[in-house]
Amino acid sequence: MNKIILAVILLAALGGALYYYLQQNKTPDTSSTAFQQTIVGEWKIDSVAATGSVSTAGLLAMALDTNFSKYHFQFKEDGSITQFLGDSIVPVKRSYEWKDSAHLVFKEGETLSEIQPVQVLSFSKEQFSIMSTDSSVLYFKKLNR
Repeated sequence: MNKIILAVILLAALGGALYYYLQQNKTPDTSSTAFQQTIVGEWKIDSVAATGSVSTAGLLAMALDTNFSKYHFQFKEDGSITQFLGDSIVPVKRSYEWKDSAHLVFKEGETLSEIQPVQVLSFSKEQFSIMSTDSSVLYFKKLNR
């Protein structure tokens, strides 16, 4: 009788351990597809910040473009980006690709050969911020149209 009780207790413990192990291996879906679907839509550059030893050339170029704060970007599911100024399309070929949940790669130019990796600092359905390799931070805000 004691052996049967001991066997039942061991079997229950083994089942509990197996259940715990299987639950620990489940991870939430953080695939690049989930992030890509979240970024789809129209975004506007809300602000720009400089941190650390920023290359002033990049910030100077942004400051000289008087329309910089008026641009908005449409991120599409296929990885392409369309840049708008008001109702006009800016003729710059761009695309994006998620490397993982913390890194994006922007490609630009006719052959999409100019590559700019960026680190995603924060991301939500309403806003996100990225840091370029020169440590400048761009804050984007979702446009609700």
